[in-house]
Amino acid sequence: MAVTSLEIQKRSPYAQGIAFGEVGPYQLLEGTVHLAVDPTHPSNAVITDLKRAPRDTNGLVHCSADFCILQPVSSQRGSHRIFFDVVNRGNPTAMTNLNSASGRMEPGNGFLMTQGYTVVWCGWQYDVPSTAGLMSVKVPEALSDQGGTISGKIAVAFQPHATIQVNMLSDRLHQPHPVKDINDPEAVLMVREHQDGPPQVISRSQWSFARLEGGRVVPDASHIYMESGFQPGKVYEVIYTTTGAAVVGLGLLAPRDMVSFLRYGAARQGNPCAGDIQYAYAFGRSQSGGFLRQFLYQGLTEDEEDRTVFDGVIPLVAGSGRGEMNQRFGQPSAGPKLGTARLFPFHDTVSTDTDTGRTDGLLARLSAQGKVPKIFLINSSAEYW
Repeated sequence: MAVTSLEIQKRSPYAQGIAFGEVGPYQLLEGTVHLAVDPTHPSNAVITDLKRAPRDTNGLVHCSADFCILQPVSSQRGSHRIFFDVVNRGNPTAMTNLNSASGRMEPGNGFLMTQGYTVVWCGWQYDVPSTAGLMSVKVPEALSDQGGTISGKIAVAFQPHATIQVNMLSDRLHQPHPVKDINDPEAVLMVREHQDGPPQVISRSQWSFARLEGGRVVPDASHIYMESGFQPGKVYEVIYTTTGAAVVGLGLLAPRDMVSFLRYGAARQGNPCAGDIQYAYAFGRSQSGGFLRQFLYQGLTEDEEDRTVFDGVIPLVAGSGRGEMNQRFGQPSAGPKLGTARLFPFHDTVSTDTDTGRTDGLLARLSAQGKVPKIFLINSSAEYW
């Protein structure tokens, strides 16, 4: 089993210990899950750069993630089901989406609890900032054939809402991808009037990798600066060479193996749900829904021992996109229109891309294995347009 330990750092009554119908009170467990995955295992073969990550003496790759478990104090009164909420940029969403709560961890109308669900959260996004209340995953960096740091080209896009002179080389102030050489003459900055508009190259002399500090321009590998300012509504894209390739796809394995442990792990292994869980469902909205579409596309609904992890999956308002969740220099927070999240395939059934001639489908891997879970794919009119 990939989980080596479940480190519970805090255990507390949830919502001042109030009872939720016949299920009764809940408790909240918070901590860190530690994992060691086999890079040679067939179920992990789809993870980009996993075989390039440092290994321990047993040949395993280590990572860790923040987690929260909200469970009935009396497991016998629960539904014996996990509701796994894929965090959105580190934030829980289940309570606001299903319990009509005003706060991310508030009980709201108590729907999930009165139904007896064990609600689980696990960090999966490696570049989430270290901020209280946000859940992330810590992953190693891939190494080159010579054992050194990997460098390569990356494109970072941004669309400001107001005129700004400085922008971090990341989405929403997440961990940036630093430029390898701030004076790189081959770095390119382009601007579009709208997302599908033709690009115009901005002269290298008009911008630099820098930030403002006390009104002074200071060279900085994690920011881009333009004296004339980046204009609101316009789409900017900077292409440059970065260095340091986190194994982004381990963020797909952490939730899989965390939920697998809660379903199948023994009490002696430190599993607080031992012997209780019969089914598990995964839910994700927007970016988190894109995560689930990527999860399905990679065929990750079973663990290393070929046991079912998720019986059902609910991607909500994810559109036809996925996300940069399993690629070198991936930017998981990048919007689908500004990143590579809108790559083929777009829908469940196998089809052929008229541009590339490639044939594929979102559920192609799972269908070939005969292991497609139950799926509710929900979109509003906004996603269709």
